[in-house]
Amino acid sequence: MSRDEVTWGGYAPWADTVLACRREFVAVARSFWLIPELIPLPARDDIALLYCVCRRLDDAIDEAPAAQARAELARWRAEIAGRAAPRPLIAAFLVGASRSGLPLACMAHLLDGMELDLGAVRIADDDALLRYAYRVSAAVGLMLAPLLGVRGTGERVVDLGLALQLSNILLGVAGDALRDRVYLPESRLAAAGLTFDDAIAAPAAARLRPVLCGIASLADHYYRSAALGAACVPLRYRHGVILLGRAYAALGWRAARGEAAPGVPGQLPRRVKAVRLLELFATAWHPRTLGLVPPPPHDPALHRAIAGWHGAHAGSPS
Repeated sequence: MSRDEVTWGGYAPWADTVLACRREFVAVARSFWLIPELIPLPARDDIALLYCVCRRLDDAIDEAPAAQARAELARWRAEIAGRAAPRPLIAAFLVGASRSGLPLACMAHLLDGMELDLGAVRIADDDALLRYAYRVSAAVGLMLAPLLGVRGTGERVVDLGLALQLSNILLGVAGDALRDRVYLPESRLAAAGLTFDDAIAAPAAARLRPVLCGIASLADHYYRSAALGAACVPLRYRHGVILLGRAYAALGWRAARGEAAPGVPGQLPRRVKAVRLLELFATAWHPRTLGLVPPPPHDPALHRAIAGWHGAHAGSPS
């Protein structure tokens, strides 16, 4: 198939949009240690569309004044729900979702999460933090999972999404403070004798580090649980997903300790990359990684804050 052809005939009416998304996705994938060529056709274009939908939505919220962002968010909701004529990107995304089984209910969660980012942000406690992380990260992972052929009911996908967003929050503390956003829970700040105002005024202060390290430790619980279920990911992606989790965990801890932390794993120092690769090599042939040994049961307590949500552990205590 030519580079200038879409991978599925259903995308033909929006071929230019799909091809542009494919080029954008391929350009950014390698900075996250992903190899787009491993993704079979037509899933590659499905994933490229999902990436661009999330990217455009994020840009519409972060780069616009609040009133404009709210109007744009309302427009996205209407187009995805079929109440308004969709723009080409959304039209292609929707037709692809109808074929792939992508759970559009998770898009509603993502839109809810984006709405939380409008204006000042204050997070009360860990439960509120985890619900936010589900909406803006785990929900995306749940939409991505069927496109990659991930098996299972979604608990480990949710765990990885939660962990990645917690690390992302650690990487963005200073930038978020400039936007009057504090994702560090009030309960953790108070335990350290701090307030939201302290986090806004001095986001790089050493006195915040115990709070940041607490978030990094919380993320580790979810990274570990996600890794235990790695065998649900097809083998062609499995070790890359494990490496991505370990790299982002390392980024989060670097930020929590006040060390220089690049925004993507591909920019980590060579020494850190080498350590992560050695760790991966040490576990690559573990029977559990290869799917020869079933993972232990998922811990329902990890999903207490999101009980009943799509992909969350069924029967998690509420």
